[in-house]
Amino acid sequence: MTPYESLLAHPWITRADLTGTGGLVVTADPAALSVRQEPGRPPVLGDLVAEHLEHWGEVYEWTYGSGQGAHRPDLDLAGWRATGTGRPLPADHMAEWADRTAELVLRHRPSRLLELGCGTGLLLHRLHPHLKGYVGTDIAGHVVTRLTGLGLDGVTVVRAAAHEINGGAVRAALARLGDRPDCVLLNSVTQCFPGVEYLAAVLHDAIGLVTSGGTVVVGDVRHSGLLGEHYRRLGPGSADRAAADTELLLDPATLAAVAASAGRRVTVSLFAKTLTADTELTRYRFDAVLHVEPPRSPPAALRRWDELGPEPMAALARENGPVRVTGIPNGLFEPGAPTGASLRAALGDAGGAVLLDPDDPVRLQVAIPAAAAATPPDELAGTGRPHEPLGAFARARLAEVARRELRRAGLPIPEDLTVRIPSGPGHDAVSVAGEAADADRAGRLALARMAGRTPEPVPDSALTHLPHAVRRFDEIALRALNRLVAGVAPPGRPRTAEQIMAALGVAARHEWIVRRWLEVLGAEGLARRHPGGRLDTVSPGDAAQDDAAGLERACAELGYPGQMATFYRTALARLPELLRDEIMAQALLFPDGDLLTSLGKDQNNVSNTYLNAAMGHLVGRAAATRSAPLRVVELGAGAGGSTAAALDGLGDAQADYLFTDVSRFFTMAAEDRFGDRLRYALLDINADLVAQGAVRGGADVVIAANVLHCARHAGRSLRWIRELLAPGGLVVVTEAIREHYLVLATMQFLLSPREGRPELGAGDRRGGTGRVFLTGRELPAELAEAGLRPILELPRAGSPLASPAQHLFVATRL
Repeated sequence: MTPYESLLAHPWITRADLTGTGGLVVTADPAALSVRQEPGRPPVLGDLVAEHLEHWGEVYEWTYGSGQGAHRPDLDLAGWRATGTGRPLPADHMAEWADRTAELVLRHRPSRLLELGCGTGLLLHRLHPHLKGYVGTDIAGHVVTRLTGLGLDGVTVVRAAAHEINGGAVRAALARLGDRPDCVLLNSVTQCFPGVEYLAAVLHDAIGLVTSGGTVVVGDVRHSGLLGEHYRRLGPGSADRAAADTELLLDPATLAAVAASAGRRVTVSLFAKTLTADTELTRYRFDAVLHVEPPRSPPAALRRWDELGPEPMAALARENGPVRVTGIPNGLFEPGAPTGASLRAALGDAGGAVLLDPDDPVRLQVAIPAAAAATPPDELAGTGRPHEPLGAFARARLAEVARRELRRAGLPIPEDLTVRIPSGPGHDAVSVAGEAADADRAGRLALARMAGRTPEPVPDSALTHLPHAVRRFDEIALRALNRLVAGVAPPGRPRTAEQIMAALGVAARHEWIVRRWLEVLGAEGLARRHPGGRLDTVSPGDAAQDDAAGLERACAELGYPGQMATFYRTALARLPELLRDEIMAQALLFPDGDLLTSLGKDQNNVSNTYLNAAMGHLVGRAAATRSAPLRVVELGAGAGGSTAAALDGLGDAQADYLFTDVSRFFTMAAEDRFGDRLRYALLDINADLVAQGAVRGGADVVIAANVLHCARHAGRSLRWIRELLAPGGLVVVTEAIREHYLVLATMQFLLSPREGRPELGAGDRRGGTGRVFLTGRELPAELAEAGLRPILELPRAGSPLASPAQHLFVATRL
């Protein structure tokens, strides 16, 4: 025990570790950084979250009280200054900014509006003449007093923070509206929030409050995807300045995750700024409108900007029905291209809107009419990369606290005193990118060890063979399936799916697999659809094609042992017997009856080696930021490949590690392998985990490696997993995010349900498709809807490691 461990008596500090050079590392307690939502009541804020909000309250109390920037009652610009120069933004530009925002709100024809963070009343003055009732809130008492003193008819302004929607003062003010608001407005407010958890608490309450068909307008959002670009334009030291930015920045994927987890049906419209002047307000911000339980509308036709010809706006005018144009370069970033302002002018009275491209912040879109902008959160789903200021604030504040406590105790203050925040939410964009890079490096080092290379991370240039090997797998499987189906539905002799399955003698429990095969053959152009649901193959297939050598080569390139090539080759040759249940896939995969050894054949391929090592690194990082022992729950741990990687990552760190599986065979085998370093239990992801004995809120990390696709309803299983997380806890998921045809033709037989059991994915986004794996959009969407926000994803897009489509997602609880 060191004298510095006396710091642990402070409720914000969970660890105090000496470094090898005599320095001190103090780690923040996750609970101090948490936001716990309370249905029907204001959320419970961790102490550091509350301090962050108090800091902003003091800033704005002083700013509004200074009287600087007041041009006229409806244009009080106190606090509005350019980031680079610190000078006030031009008054005419700010007037246009306020007018455009008011137009956006009024476009949806609200009658009763609640504005959170109304500030000096820029929007109040523009909106209240068009409303039956207005309630505004702000944390600065000065502006609340001043706006209340105006005596505007139907207007009530109260002092309250954004998260106090369900507090007494706001409830009393809303009661005077006579009904629930049909619009909640947060304009240029979210950047003062400490992090995404706080944002989610506010928006969930706002979405729950508005009437059906109403809106939540989140205006003037700083785009986290442009944070680096913003500071690069301001000069040297951009990375350090970006990391130190004290405001919350968001991207569409983060906003979509929050909306998807709100518990009501929501669509999202993302509007680009169309101000005429080129300032940071125009370049780096966007407006979002959340439509709560909107009426159903027909989908918009999609058109590419570069396909509309030399006069794209004229081509748009000839379109019938809703249309959205994508891929428009933004002239603010690409000289010579249209800007948001020029597109707005070109639209004229067409009733359209200029949108932000959700996947590329330097591109624009156009929707005609504006209602065609509304997008389901699924289409925006992905791994968000917000910039959260809470971590930097907590590091600075906790360093002050640690020095104060050491002085009080009469202890020396180390010259090197640093503060670490837990893995999970509250990170700035630079540190999140760093964590992803470190995990990627750990995975590439594992690949180097696997190949017996020098201890340097394997670069992409050494992995260019992977896409070719994956493609070869697909081609071999498609040829085998085409030959099989062509035998009973040759070219020119179309048959129904039922007739094809009857001719093949397919066992009832495998019919879902054959239906999926037929869908794939059609999608790949190897089969044709005819009226009445009939289908025939395009060609009879090359019976002479010998794919044995190709299988051996592809397996070797992807890191599979020779036994897996033997399994694939044998399974493809015996598809008729597998379909008839005359032979079981298990008998081919486990020919010697040694289940663990046979499963181990598939454990150490390139994808698993990379992802397991990355996952182990992240678990070790989490252990370094938690009080010992780190509480880990692994679900569907199976043969223990991911377990071994997690333990490697933990090293000597203490952990309370619970190994679970649905089968006692695996838990007993794991006990023999790992001994008393782990605890063991039976848990089934297809049932309530807490009801099975897991501890609610008792896990710092939950690992679900290659198990989620076995869920009958992935979203429901993820909601049960979410209940296990402690404040700041992480869910680590590895899954395939695309269908591999060789797996579909062989290992899929292992997943056929027993008689009377529902198919996998029957209740989630896979339902009715016959697909086992969720796509790269669907998996983040399921996570988000379950209240889990993806914060890290590997491998990165564009790397050859992405071609096997095995991905690691790290998510935290919203």
